[in-house]
Amino acid sequence: MEEHIATNIEDISNENLQSSLQILQTWFSPSFPIGSYSYSHGLEAMIEDNLILNKEDIQDYINCLLFYGTCKNDIILIKYSYFGEELNDFALSLCASKERKIETLEMGNAFRKVLKDSWNYKLPKNTAYPICVGKASNYFKIPLKFTLNFYLQSFISNIVNVCVKHIPIGQKIGQDCIVSSLKLINNFVNKSNDFTLDDLGGICFNSDLYSIKHERLSTRIYKT
Repeated sequence: MEEHIATNIEDISNENLQSSLQILQTWFSPSFPIGSYSYSHGLEAMIEDNLILNKEDIQDYINCLLFYGTCKNDIILIKYSYFGEELNDFALSLCASKERKIETLEMGNAFRKVLKDSWNYKLPKNTAYPICVGKASNYFKIPLKFTLNFYLQSFISNIVNVCVKHIPIGQKIGQDCIVSSLKLINNFVNKSNDFTLDDLGGICFNSDLYSIKHERLSTRIYKT
């Protein structure tokens, strides 16, 4: 008999729900050792060129990544990996620059190592980060919708943290940006139910181009 996979909150008991939330809180906590704070996703170069200066710029950038860029692609990859598709080569081919590939592979390898050493779950080496997340979430029977929400919130929080430190902006503006993103994330996750592999791709061109430009910064804080 085919094993049922929990994709929604209605599919799991209260005990399993609590366990799923604990796991996701751990995986996407800043203390989980994947080094996400080391990557700016090219944002450092955009800030250096004064393209991201204030709250409105940050919110526009988040909206672009979410609906037209990396976040959209990552969510599709997580979703299909969760359901058993083998998409790692495809995921790596979507990287717009050398640094984007470094970012997803280094985070994926760090995530894979922690899961192997502490969680007794093995993933192949050099697996892109969203692929790791999708496969691991399926293995630990975490509802897909929860995984997508936590992943996006972690991604966006990291982007905002880069802005807080590097523009710089105040902590309140950073929190305002995170709060305003919550509804966006929920709307996007609901919309992602209809996404297929044909929806992979993006038009967040500034983000992609500046991930390339970041490679040539003479002085930089972040790896990407």
